[in-house]
Amino acid sequence: MNDDQGPATFCEGKQLSLRCAQITAAAIALLSEGGTTALTIKNLAKAVGVSEPALYRHFENKQGIFLAILDRLEAHILGLFEEAVKRQAGVLDQIQAVYTGLFRSFARQPELASVIFAEELFRHDKRLAERVAQIIDTAQGRMIRLLRSRKGRSEVRNDVPAKDLALVVTGASRYLVTRWRLSGYAFDLDKEGKALSRSLRRMISAPAM
Repeated sequence: MNDDQGPATFCEGKQLSLRCAQITAAAIALLSEGGTTALTIKNLAKAVGVSEPALYRHFENKQGIFLAILDRLEAHILGLFEEAVKRQAGVLDQIQAVYTGLFRSFARQPELASVIFAEELFRHDKRLAERVAQIIDTAQGRMIRLLRSRKGRSEVRNDVPAKDLALVVTGASRYLVTRWRLSGYAFDLDKEGKALSRSLRRMISAPAM
């Protein structure tokens, strides 16, 4: 069935249809090439090869497109946690693997960082702001859960609350990515991220007996 015909099938939720996934991927590519100003309905419809009315059959507006991108980013972050838990025995190893993986992902696709860390996008859009906050809280919650686990309690320092240790890690990571963006991607985020992850690991590790 042609996208210009039939009832609207809005792209909602995390299990996107093939067409919705194509639109989302094209939106990310436009962000990569020209930033947020390049992501217009006209440009996106042209990139996907459909008419503008057809695009509106899947996304009501640009907000919906950004939400789909954020859903994809959240799924990726949660996937990093799940993969780390499967592959790494220690909690400190798991946390380090998650954040080095995240830095590597942003280095490969800077446009994803520009979406989740671009406060100017969300300043006047409550729904997008809430979604970004939810993603950050979810990632921090996953890390707090690791820190409070039986293994975590034996590996990390116990003189600082787990929520504060998690805040140090997420805050420092956010700062590094923001500095990278503001520098015009002038340094190697993957390399700097690995170095920061090692330093953060030493900071939150339990003192040697």
